[in-house]
This record gives sequence, C-alpha cells and structure tokens, in this order.
Amino acid sequence: MELKDLKVNLGFDENTKLKLRAIAKHAGALADELDAIDHGWKCVCGSTNYQDTKLCDVDTDEVVHHERECKDCHKVVSMVKEELPIRFEGSD
Repeated sequence: MELKDLKVNLGFDENTKLKLRAIAKHAGALADELDAIDHGWKCVCGSTNYQDTKLCDVDTDEVVHHERECKDCHKVVSMVKEELPIRFEGSD
C-alpha cells in the first residue's frame, strides 16, 4: 500500500496571517531564550558540567552568595545576581 500526501488549504484573512507570523516569530525567540537558560554557562575550559553552591540569609532565604564550580577543571566562579523580569514582555 502506497501512502500519498494529504494537502489541506486553510483560508485566513490578512490580520490572522500577521498574527500567526508574530506568534511564530516570538515562539522561536522564546525557544532560543529558554535554551540559553538551560545551556548558557560554559567554563573557560569549555565544559558545561558544573555544580552550584548558594549561601542564603537565614532570616530572608535570599541568596547572598552564589558560586559555580566546574566539575572538570575545578575553577570556581562567583556568580553575579541578575535581575529577572517580574512580568512578561509586552504585558501591561
């Protein structure tokens, strides 16, 4: 039995086409940003294998010191706390 291609034509008005293109563009950018979060740190030796150590304030549970140690070359790097967004871009 031979499988044949199935073609489906969908009709969209221009506004819907523009909205779908915007969604696709931002979905791609979001995927890139999430990938960067997962794989963003690389040691100077080239390794991405690391262990984090965080020291927290006992009263507030806020991280007061953060170190990252490469498990391959054992270089230790003090991490700078970055401000994370508190709302989604484009939301008001």
